[in-house]
Amino acid sequence: MDSLNLLMKKTQQKDNDIFQPIFFNLREEQDKKRLEDLIKSDPELTVLDEIDGQLRELIKSLNPSIKIKADEYPALIENHLAGQDLETYGLWVYYPWSRRVIHVLGEEEFIEIRTNRNRYKITREEQAFLKKKKIGIIGLSVGQSIALTIAMERICGELRLADFDTAELSNLNRIRTGLHNLGLKKTIIAAREILEIDPYIKVKIFSDGLTDANMDSFFEENGKLDLLVEVCDGLDIKIQSRFKARSLHIPVVMDTNDKGMLDVERFDLEPERPILHGLAGDLDPQKIKDLTNEQKIPYILKMVGADTISSRLKASMMEVEQSINTWPQLASSVVLGGALTTDVSRRILLDQYHESGRYYVDFDELIKDEKSKVNCSVPAEYLAPAPMSNEHLQQVAKTYKSDVKGEDPGREKINKIVEAGILAPSGGNVQPWKFLYYDNKLFIFHELHYSYSLLDYKNLGSYVAIGAAIENISIEAAALGYDISIVEFPLKEHKELVAVVTFKSSDKANADGKLAQGIKLRLTNRNVEKKEILPAADFQKLKDVTASFKGAELTIVDDEPTMAALGDIFAETEMHRIIHPRGHYDTFKNELRWTPEENAKLRDGLDVATLGATTSEIAALSIAGDDKAIAFLRSLKGGKAFKKMVNKAVAASSALGIITMPEYSEINFLNGGRALERMWIEANLMGISLQPIAQYVFLMARLKYGKGEGLDSYFEKEFETLGNKFLELMPDLENKQPIFIFRLCKASEPKIKSLRRPIESAFIYL
Repeated sequence: MDSLNLLMKKTQQKDNDIFQPIFFNLREEQDKKRLEDLIKSDPELTVLDEIDGQLRELIKSLNPSIKIKADEYPALIENHLAGQDLETYGLWVYYPWSRRVIHVLGEEEFIEIRTNRNRYKITREEQAFLKKKKIGIIGLSVGQSIALTIAMERICGELRLADFDTAELSNLNRIRTGLHNLGLKKTIIAAREILEIDPYIKVKIFSDGLTDANMDSFFEENGKLDLLVEVCDGLDIKIQSRFKARSLHIPVVMDTNDKGMLDVERFDLEPERPILHGLAGDLDPQKIKDLTNEQKIPYILKMVGADTISSRLKASMMEVEQSINTWPQLASSVVLGGALTTDVSRRILLDQYHESGRYYVDFDELIKDEKSKVNCSVPAEYLAPAPMSNEHLQQVAKTYKSDVKGEDPGREKINKIVEAGILAPSGGNVQPWKFLYYDNKLFIFHELHYSYSLLDYKNLGSYVAIGAAIENISIEAAALGYDISIVEFPLKEHKELVAVVTFKSSDKANADGKLAQGIKLRLTNRNVEKKEILPAADFQKLKDVTASFKGAELTIVDDEPTMAALGDIFAETEMHRIIHPRGHYDTFKNELRWTPEENAKLRDGLDVATLGATTSEIAALSIAGDDKAIAFLRSLKGGKAFKKMVNKAVAASSALGIITMPEYSEINFLNGGRALERMWIEANLMGISLQPIAQYVFLMARLKYGKGEGLDSYFEKEFETLGNKFLELMPDLENKQPIFIFRLCKASEPKIKSLRRPIESAFIYL
C-alpha cells in the first residue's frame, strides 16, 4: 500500500503541462553531455535510433527512377554522410512525457521524407510555401482530428491551439488518445500528438481557451494567422473570433460534425461579408455578453441550420438533459471533419479555392440503399374531409322542420350574434363551426374539415367549442334584447347539424351587457409568471357560475403537491400527443403557425408567439417538427423534454380547474362547453387568467370509450397508467365525466392574441 501511495504521489507531481520536446545536436559537446547525463539518470528511458531507415528512405526519394538493391544502401548512405558520424547525424529528440529519445533527420530532410507521399497532390514548391503558414484552431474535440490531419499533411508550419477543457472518458469516443491522458488538458494532448508525429512543427497552446486577454496574441503574436479553424461550442467565441478574423482579413473554416457540413467564410477576399453568412443576425460581441444560455439557443440553431441538421441530431438535442448529457459526436464524423477541413484549408492557403459558403458531404445521402424507398406520403387517415359546401348546409337546414317560429332580429343584429359566437375558444384555435341563418333560425354546424385530429375523438372537443360558441350567442342575444331557445342535435341523419337557435324578444334587454363585453375580453393566457395565491371567494364564485348550468361542476385544486402530481400527468399526456405519429402531424402540420405572415393569412391555429414559451423553447419546438426525428425519439421511448412547458406552467399556477358533467355523452360535452365559456368570461372579468391543458380529457375518452382506436399497445398502456394515476389523485371524479381542464393564474395580458377567420368564411345569411 505504501508503494502504491508513493507511485500515486509521483504521478501527481508529474508536470502535465509539458508538451514541447527537447532537441539535442550531438555535434555540440554540450548537447552530447546533456543527453548522456539524461540517459544515465533514467534507466527506464527508451532510446530509439532508426536513423538508418530514415536515410534509406531519403536516398530512395532522391533517386526515384533508380531501383536500389538492399546491399547498395550502406555505400550510398556512407557517401551521403560525407564522413560525418552516423550517431551525430541529424538530431536527437527527447519527449519528456513519454520518456523517449528518438534519433531523427534534420528538419529539411525530415520534412522531405515525411511529406514524400504527398507528391504530386502537393508539390515540393507548394509544401515549402505551406511551411510558412500559420493556422489557428479553436476547440479540440472535432478540432483535435483537424489539427492532427493538418499536421500529418503538413499544410502549415505553425499551429495555434485553443481549448479550456480537459479530457474525460466520454471524450474518447471521438478524440484519439489513450486512457493515460485522462485529466490532461486537451491542448496538451493535441500538441503532444502532433509533435510526436513531427517535432519540427511549431505548436503554441492556449489552455484557457480563447479569451479577451489572449485574443490578440492568438491571432497576431509573431505573425498574423493565415487561416482560422473555428470548431468550438461557445456562441460567444464563435462570434467574437469571427469579428476578429474579419477585422484582420483572415478566412474562417468551420466543421459542425453533422451531415459533413462545412462552412467557409472568405474574410480575406470579402472583408465586408456578414458573420456566419448573416445567420447570426444582429449579434455582435457586446450583445452576446448580455445573453443567457437559453437566449443563445435560437441563434445557435440558426447558425447550424435547424432545418438541415440530421434527424438523429434533432432527436438527440431534444433528449439533452433528459436521457443524455449533451449532443452526440461520432468518431467517424469527427475524422471526416478533419479531412474536409484540412482539404479546404490547404486549397485556400494555396490560392486554389476562393468561395464562401456552406457545404455538405452527407454519407446518408451519398451512400444509401437505393432499394429502400421512404414513403413520404401522409397516411390517408390523417387527412381531413373536404369542407362542407354552402349548398349542403342549405339543404340540411331546409330538411329541418319545426313548429317553433322565431323572431327575426334583423341582419345587423344576427351578424353581431354570430361574430360573438366566432370569438369562442376552440382546441388549437381550429374554429370548428359554420353558421347559417334561414327561416328566422340560426343553424350551427360542426365543420369536421377544421377539427379532424387525434384529440377530437368523436368530435368531443368540437362540441365543447361549439357549446362555448352557443353560450356567446346566448350572452350577445340577451345584450341585444333577445332570449334564445336551442334544439341540440335535431337531425339523426345529419349529425353535422349540432344546434338550431331561435330568438324571441325579451324584457331583459341589456341585462347581460357586462358579459357581452367580456366575450371580447376573454382570451387564453399562456404567460408564465410568478405564482400568486387567489382568495377562496374567487374560486367559489367560479364554482357557482359553473353550477348554474345543469349537471356542471367545477373542481378546484390549489394544494401544491396535488397540483404538481396532476401537472406531471397532463405534461406526460402532452408529450405522448406530440410523439404519437398522428398527434405530431396534427400539431406541426395543421396547428402551429410559425410566422406573423402565416398567422395573418390563415387566421387560425396557434401562433407560436402566443404559447408563453421562451425563445429557446420555441426554437426547440421548431426542431421537433421533423417527423423522422420524432419517429426515432419514439423508438427510444423518449420525449421527456416536451413535458417542460406544461410542468412549468402548472408550477406557476394559482390553481387547476376541472369541469365535469354527470356522465359521458355528446350533449354533456356541448353543455359543458357552455358552462366553461361562462366561467371563463367571469374569470377574465375578475382579472384571473385561464389556460387550457385539456389533452388528457380527449385522449382518455379515446382510450376508454373508443377502446384505444388509433393507439398502439404502447400508447394504450401509457394512457391507462396515466388514467389510474389521475383517479388515485382525484377519487371523487371517478363517476363523473371530465369535460375540460385548465390552469388559473394571475398574469399580464399577452401581447399577441389568437386570430379568427373572417365572418364571411363561416356564415351564410339567407
